[in-house]
Parts: sequence; structure tokens; C-alpha cells
Amino acid sequence: MFKFFIFCYFCLEPFVNKKFITMKKLLLLSLALLWGFALLAQKVNPDIRRVALSDFDQKQPVTADLGTKSQSPATYPAPNVVPTDDPNIVTIIQIGSSANAYGYGYSNGSATFVWADPNINSVANTHRMGGEVGPPGQFSGDLAYDISTDGGMTWTNQIKMYESNVAANPDAARYPQGAIYNPPGNTDPMNAWMTFFAATLDGSNGGTWGGYGYGVASIADPTDTTKHLLHSDLEAGFAQGIPTAYHITQQGDAWMADAALQDSYVAYLGNIIFMHGVFNDAIGDYEWEEFLVPATADYARYLKMAFSPDGLNGYVFWCSNNASIPFYDETAWDYPLLLKTDDGGATWADDLISVQLGGPDGIPVIKNWLTDEQLDGIFGPGTWDRDQLIYSGQWWNTDVAVDAGGNPHIITQVFLGYTDEGTNYIIVEPHTFGMFDIYSFDGETLDQAVLLGTNQNYDGVFQPDDFTEYNRAQASTTLDGTKMFFSWIDTQIEGIEENRSPDVFTRGFDLISNNITVGDAPGGCDNVTAFSQGMWQSWFMAASYYVLEESDNYTMPMVYETLNPDNVIEPVRFNYIQDWSYNVADFTQPSGNPPFPWVGIEEPEANASINVSQNYPNPFSGTTVIDIYVPQASEVSVEVTNLIGQTIYQNNMGTVSGNARISLKASEFTGGVYFYTVRAGDQSMTRQMIVE
Repeated sequence: MFKFFIFCYFCLEPFVNKKFITMKKLLLLSLALLWGFALLAQKVNPDIRRVALSDFDQKQPVTADLGTKSQSPATYPAPNVVPTDDPNIVTIIQIGSSANAYGYGYSNGSATFVWADPNINSVANTHRMGGEVGPPGQFSGDLAYDISTDGGMTWTNQIKMYESNVAANPDAARYPQGAIYNPPGNTDPMNAWMTFFAATLDGSNGGTWGGYGYGVASIADPTDTTKHLLHSDLEAGFAQGIPTAYHITQQGDAWMADAALQDSYVAYLGNIIFMHGVFNDAIGDYEWEEFLVPATADYARYLKMAFSPDGLNGYVFWCSNNASIPFYDETAWDYPLLLKTDDGGATWADDLISVQLGGPDGIPVIKNWLTDEQLDGIFGPGTWDRDQLIYSGQWWNTDVAVDAGGNPHIITQVFLGYTDEGTNYIIVEPHTFGMFDIYSFDGETLDQAVLLGTNQNYDGVFQPDDFTEYNRAQASTTLDGTKMFFSWIDTQIEGIEENRSPDVFTRGFDLISNNITVGDAPGGCDNVTAFSQGMWQSWFMAASYYVLEESDNYTMPMVYETLNPDNVIEPVRFNYIQDWSYNVADFTQPSGNPPFPWVGIEEPEANASINVSQNYPNPFSGTTVIDIYVPQASEVSVEVTNLIGQTIYQNNMGTVSGNARISLKASEFTGGVYFYTVRAGDQSMTRQMIVE
């Protein structure tokens, strides 16, 4: 249709002179309006899977299970694979248990359940009590942790750290988060503390919710615990709910963030509730303060939080809208929002950072990641324009980590969207949506992105009561913030259209080399649990914010639940993935983005290295050129790969010395993002290009 409009204009153009300039302007205005109406009435192939966003109303109260004091062992599905000694298959060991599946997150369920501290080589898992591990008669409102102090090899499980009042039940804990407080400079786990933060059922914010329960437990002495309760103060604006953001900085400060939502999640009051704790060695406990920070947005919930290694730059992240991106706000699409501090939480920014994924000012990698063929299959040939496509990040798959330069890395599941007759839809056709690392170079403008992997399914519905969980996207990092790791769950079984038989998928990003890992799963990620005991049943996975480090190996601590998907009220068992790691040599694929400004780059000796220019023009629709300089006569080749590492184009140029030029034609590629690598002898350089 767009081509027809342009055809009409240029047919009339020769006949339009100065006398009829007004007519020309009217014609242009009419064409623009017609094109705009065409976009608003965007239609999709009826065979394409899509879902209306009106089906996902996060502004709903959460129903609390009232808890049980004793449970019968549950009957779990049989493992798909028997244990094996194959070193290519991960080792999975059972750790603690819980009364049911609910306590390990809900909807956007990834939160701070698993925490590793490389300085003491320890990993902990926080959860509600109950199930088959531990003493009989456990109450599901009590909290426990499982801990390993030898890097996840051996565990002590079901250590109680919070006891609720069974008779009254107002302090029964739900959705607990936990982390290890390790005093700065300490290397002995017996000098560290477990910390916890949970919602409680005190009813102070309407319905059953409104309370916080928090405290610490000595790792050396499990009987040395503290317990604090805090009720909502609605008159002061502290409408407390179920926190999903909890973090301990490397300096030892504890942080919690929660949206002020009155009447059990229906009305957002425009503030974020913060709690900040400083550990007092004299009393063996945190001392906390609670305060509000304004954050104007349509809604806020399922917050995630992280701080930089130096503890100064912190971010609270969620997806909503705040009238800052007209292209999105006109039709009420959500996008990532971040609340920032750059002084360790002493003050927080007045304005939120908003991230435009698609549209004219969208992130190029995201705007161009789907091929022309994919878009033609969704919308029909000639009916779409990349600059007018909506890409949306939704509230149910989000997390954040902060790198060494103080920049946020948000893992977000990105969907292609469209509006039809006033209703917003997202496309959920397999592998047309995926996980991205979206990040900044300046701590403010998130305009860089790397595709982490594509997804086949986005949700799974569990029984009873249609309990829904998603892909549980999570971000992890090294202590120094120079490497990022990402994880999620997905069901990638042919013919299955629901995420109820998930595996764990991961990808790593080395910010120093600017390279990412490359796996065999769709989009270039790795399937962690393939052929293991967790294959097709890695439910409700949780990952640690920090990875364990040993020499050049980086182990990602991850835990999942064994449960009955047809009855998640039954007791569950936690399973630790013991040995999934990346080596520094695994980061082999260039990200295609510019290097990080904070990474020191050694200046090469004069004329010692090849030089490869950025292609120009870029993006291009005709011909683009790449200028190269080869200091010594060498065999030169150019290779172009797509986002998942497939070689699309290759040309051996023979022997080159000095300056040379490479030309590429857009007709040899479909529209999208590509990487071109020029090799000269044993040297190579890779850059990114975009074909329109």
C-alpha cells in the first residue's frame, strides 16, 4: 500500500509547479494520513499466533494460600532421563523442600531466591518451609534456607530462619527473598549472615496483604536469628505489598523496593517504597529506614533492582508507560522504565529513564532483528514499515544487573506488537519473540541491544486455579561487573504451545572482549538441562545475581522446583544445577556493538594491525562499502553472519597489502542485522551492519 501511495505522488510530481504548490502539500498530507490509517488498521496473517494484551491484567489482587502445617509427599512426574556420568550433561542434586510451589515467585517470578558469594565460595537458596525435608509439622509460613559453603558441591538444607505465629497467622511469610551478607574483606562463611525479606499476611493494606517480615540468621549459629514486622501505614502512603526487588551491595547495604499499591494491587499511588538497611556489628542485625520516592508511571509492579560493584549506581526496573514516548503512549504500549541513583541511594532521580524499543527512534538491533520474510509472513508483503513497527517489553519477563561502568543491563522479552480496532496484540508465533540484553554506555540512554535467544512459548498455566508463570528472565554478573550472564526457561518441544515442560537456557556476555557465547539452541543460546534429570521439567527456575568464579571459569548457580504441574499446591522439592559454567574461551561471537567506553584498550603499535572501517552508508538499501587497511601482505577474506551466527556471505579476496575497499549489495541479504568480519592472516575485526 505504501508503494502505491509513493507511486501516485511521483506520477503527479511532474505536473505540480509553483502555481499548484498548495495542491502538492495537500496531496502529501493526504498520503501521510492514509499511510497512518493503514498502520492503525494493521492486520496480520490469521494463522499467526497472537494474544490480546487485555488478557494480561496485572492490576489484580494476589490470592494468598492460608498455609498448611503438615503435608503428604507429592507424586511427581517421572524424570525424563536417568542420571549419567556424561561430562556434557549437568549434574543436578536435590536440596530443600516447600509446602507448595507458590512461594518461589508468581507471574514475573524471578526474584532474589538464590544468592552466591564468590568471596566465601557459598551459595544459598531461600524458601518457605514444608515438604519432605526437615522436621515434621513444619508450617508453610515459616522460612528456611539451604546453603553450600563449598561452591555448591555439598549442602545443608532446611535451616529455619523465620518462625511465624501459627495461631494468629498475620505474620505468616509469603514470597520470601534472601541473600548473604558477607562483611567486606571476609573470606570465612562462618562470619557471614543470611538475610531475608518477605511479605506477610497481616491485612494492613486491604485483603490479606500489607506486612513485611525481615531479619538475619547467623550461618555459624542457626539459632542466632532476628525477626522484624512492619505494617502498612496507608495515611503516610506506605501501601506495602509483595516485594520482588531485594539486593545487597558489595559494601554490605541491604535494599528493598516495592511499588506503593493500595487495596492489594489495584491502585498505584505514584511512589516506590524503599527500605535501606545498614548492618550493625554490635547488635548482629540490620538497622532499617523506610522512605518513599516519587515515580510517575501508569502502573508499577514486579520491580527488579541492582547496584554497581562500587555501590553508587543503582536501578529499579519495571515495564509500564509514563507518557514520555509519544509513539508508544498514543496506543498505551508498555516499555522499560528505570529509576536511578548515582550516589548509593542517598537520592533518586526525579525523572524515570524510558526505553524506546521500536518505532522511528527505536533501538536498531531490535528494529531489524526480524527478517523481511518473517515480517511478510506476519503482516503480508508490502504492508509494513520497520520505522512504524511496535516492539514491546512486557511486565512478566524482566530483570536487571549493573556492570563495572555503572550501566544497567536489562534482560527483557521483546514482542512484536500491533493495534487492531483499539486492541493491542503481541505476536507469539514461535521464535518471533526473544530475550534481549538492553544496555547503555552512559548510565542513561539504553540504546544498545544483543539478542540472547529466541523463545517458542511465553507462558504456562498450572493447576489449580489457572496459576500462570512465564519464562522467568534473570540477569547475573561477576563481582567486578565485567561479564554478564542471562537465564530463562522455555518449552521448546515441537507441537507444544505452552511453557509447562521447560528447560533452562542461558547466554554469557564478556564486556571486556565485547563477545558473547554461542550455543546450539535457537537464537544462539545454550540449553542447560538437555538430556539431564531436569529435561522438560525445570519448573520455576531461579538464578543467583552473582556467579561463582574459579580461574577462567564462571559457574551460574541455578535452582528449579520439581512439582506437579496439575497441582502446584502439593509439596515441591528444590534442585540445584551444580556444574553449569562458561569458560573465558567460550565468548567467541562479537556482539556487533561498539566497545564499552570504560574498558581500557591498549594502543597497538603503529601500522601493526589491520583497520576495518564501519560500513557506509549504514543502514543501507543499495550498496555499502567497507574500507580496510592491511599493514603486511596477507590473505584477506570477508564473512557476513546473522544474529544467530549463521554464515550468509563469504568472499576470499586473495592477497591484499595496504588500502582496499569491499562493496556489499543489499540485494544479497534480507533486511535485518548482520555482522561482517574481515580476516587478514591471523588478525580479524568484526563490525555490525544493518540492511534495510
